[in-house]
Amino acid sequence: MKLMLIFLFSINLVYGQSIPNLTVGYGDRYDSLPKLVFNTATIEDYRKAISSNNIVNKTPTVEGKNLLIQTGKGELKFKKYSFSADQGDGFRGWEYKGYLRQLKMHILVSNHVSESLGFSDLVLLDSVNGTQQTIASIGDAAVEIPIPSPNGYFLAYYYNQVYTSNSCFIGVLAVHSGKAPFRIKLSEYNSFETDNWAVENIRWVDNTTIVIKAYTLKKIDNENSKQFAYYNARLSQENAK
Repeated sequence: MKLMLIFLFSINLVYGQSIPNLTVGYGDRYDSLPKLVFNTATIEDYRKAISSNNIVNKTPTVEGKNLLIQTGKGELKFKKYSFSADQGDGFRGWEYKGYLRQLKMHILVSNHVSESLGFSDLVLLDSVNGTQQTIASIGDAAVEIPIPSPNGYFLAYYYNQVYTSNSCFIGVLAVHSGKAPFRIKLSEYNSFETDNWAVENIRWVDNTTIVIKAYTLKKIDNENSKQFAYYNARLSQENAK
């Protein structure tokens, strides 16, 4: 169901315009690639790592019920996300999440409803040429905002399972020069999945190493409490650029 919705809603979401779109992050592609191997880290490792400073909090122009975003190919108009619960099935609109300065890409989330269930996808919109790249999610909701490596060659992101506590997926995408019409092309590189903990945050230690602030939910005095731990992993060199 989710894959079909990605296809249906990714090709016709900008008013009156056909926008080239690629979808990356499919599980079967990750399955054929090396997995991330995590080792125990410390809170000091996490604090020393590079925190995300590449995401610019911009506010797009709003015109009526639409978001207006300028690109090198002109202005694009997106239906603004509506929180109204009485709309029934169909496309609900877009949320604007910021701007990846390093890659020159806007971050958006598309929202839609099918059979009364909500679905969303994270989409990167190229500010230079207006092309889109959707990052597929293993669940119903969109993945978290991807974090670029210091040199911009990789993007790391995660998805915490909604219906299962202490479970997550972590994906790393490689950033390549694209072929027309895409200025940048993303491709699957490494991944990891566990049912032992969820992700609070990801940071880059250097251009090929990430550190995770992870947590497990435990009941304390009848309330869920986050217990934190830290892990790091180096990207596999088997499929290096």
